[in-house]
Amino acid sequence: MLRISRLDKNSISSKIGLKKDDVVVAFNGERACDMLDVAYFDSQSEFSVTVERNGKHLTFDVVKDANVDMGWDFYDESYIEPRWCANKCIFCFVDQLPKGQRKTLYVKDDDWRLSFVSGNFVTLTNINDNEVARIKDKQFSPLYVSVHATDDDVRRKLLGNPKARPIMPLLKEFADSGITLYTQVVMCPDLNDGQVLAKTMEDLFSLYPAVQNLAVVPVGLTKHRCGLHDLQPVSKEQACKTIDLVESFDAACFSKTGQHFVYCADEMYVYAEREIPSYDYYGNFEQLENGVGLVADMRYQFDLALQDAVAAKKGSFTVVTGVAATPFVQQQLDKAKSLFPQLQANVITVVNKFFGETVTVAGLVVGQDIVATLKDRTDVGDTLLLPRVMLRETEDVFLDGMTLDELAKAVGKKIIITADGYEFCQAILECEL
Repeated sequence: MLRISRLDKNSISSKIGLKKDDVVVAFNGERACDMLDVAYFDSQSEFSVTVERNGKHLTFDVVKDANVDMGWDFYDESYIEPRWCANKCIFCFVDQLPKGQRKTLYVKDDDWRLSFVSGNFVTLTNINDNEVARIKDKQFSPLYVSVHATDDDVRRKLLGNPKARPIMPLLKEFADSGITLYTQVVMCPDLNDGQVLAKTMEDLFSLYPAVQNLAVVPVGLTKHRCGLHDLQPVSKEQACKTIDLVESFDAACFSKTGQHFVYCADEMYVYAEREIPSYDYYGNFEQLENGVGLVADMRYQFDLALQDAVAAKKGSFTVVTGVAATPFVQQQLDKAKSLFPQLQANVITVVNKFFGETVTVAGLVVGQDIVATLKDRTDVGDTLLLPRVMLRETEDVFLDGMTLDELAKAVGKKIIITADGYEFCQAILECEL
């Protein structure tokens, strides 16, 4: 139910006669589905809106500048409730979580609407023909799609869903309608790597530029896999082969378009023990949330701040991070110390006991593992630096439920959260802006 909670004074919505608690039921005579319709028509210049008020339907005509919003808000009940996933992916991270955590961790959403609004990756296996038509008609773009493989038999096995519709015809339909697509592959050794991955890259590039790019991400496996499909972690050899395959294919794409098309996530380079590409390689960093180019961006931002640095900050600092990021963090500290030898800063690596030692990324480090790692150590600085990715997007809570305040009390240290390389550098050095 799309019920109006507030209208700005002198707004378009107020001027045409809408009122608080009106329920929007239609736009241009068609049923209003959800807040996506509200957002879509808010960006239009002419349309009609029908509301229900006291049991009656009233229709109002809107004529405005497309850049001027309606000036209305809606009750929380109006906002999208995530749609449950229809798959049983053999690599699903939710299935690999330890028992007894907060309920929100176990939610498996797979909702194309959240893909459009928030950039969530979705499989499109629970989308119907009416929704496909709606996406094309309203141009809900871009969408972020978990493809995993364009070989439908392999894809169905990965998704654990024998009824999953063929993916390429759907992607082509969207591409032909002008929808922009960002895609990903969670690479599972001996399943969707090698020739299967080669076919996936070729198929998706055939839809370029509608399919803007593809991220190849190594499968993440925790220690909580009892009773789940037997999957093996990505080895150094497999990571090297995958990088070689991806970079070779991408070089051919670049020669044709002048743009990079397919990228390996930073973690793949860590497994392969190879240098992560330079900042310029990653273009507009559209797959940053997928761990693609994160290190390159952090390195670039740190170097920008380092150019403005004039002195080391007083006190001592300890950077807390995961296994994968430790070499990179140490490199940045070494650069800073070469310019400012008086800087007192070190890095402490947190081995992941909560999820298992095969999980090495900083974003999955939890509070209790940080406490256990720092306990009884004598080299912990006055101030701890933690990356923002360790915490939930909207609140200061780790994946194990520990809050940032609880961590600060447990370790007895001041904590600074840094979101990027620039903030990291600013936390330890005095920078002139």
